[in-house]
Amino acid sequence: MNSEVLEGHLQHHWAGATAGVALFERVARTHPDQEAARQVREIAAEVNDDRESLRRIMASLGFTPARLGALVARAGEWVGRFKPNGRVIRRSPLSDVLELEALRDAVSAKRAGWQVLFTLAEHDGRIDPRHVEGLLERAESQLERLSDLHLRIANDRILG
Repeated sequence: MNSEVLEGHLQHHWAGATAGVALFERVARTHPDQEAARQVREIAAEVNDDRESLRRIMASLGFTPARLGALVARAGEWVGRFKPNGRVIRRSPLSDVLELEALRDAVSAKRAGWQVLFTLAEHDGRIDPRHVEGLLERAESQLERLSDLHLRIANDRILG
């Protein structure tokens, strides 16, 4: 197993997880639909736990999450708030839909990382396949809930 490539892969997922946590927390805090905000808040707590699981997995493999990568990811999430929606002060109704799409994308990327780790667990006894399988199942649940939420909000905003 190429340890350097594995570390790079996990570092990228760590940075993505850091940005993802920040994005989930912001959407939970700012989404105007209270029920949507509540659901995103619940998933945000899970996503934060998933990030901690990734940190523990990295530690078990002898890797330390890169602080610079996490900082750059958080900065990227912040810059991503500035969308070309023609609104400087007020929030666009389309933001509610696009933010949920971004959350779905983030969880899809996380799921892909868990899939790689699950496959690697067959060859590396330091990775607990049952734990990673649970993380995969949780990502699937998160995607399902976000998909339902996204479609509901999209219908509300687009169909009125």
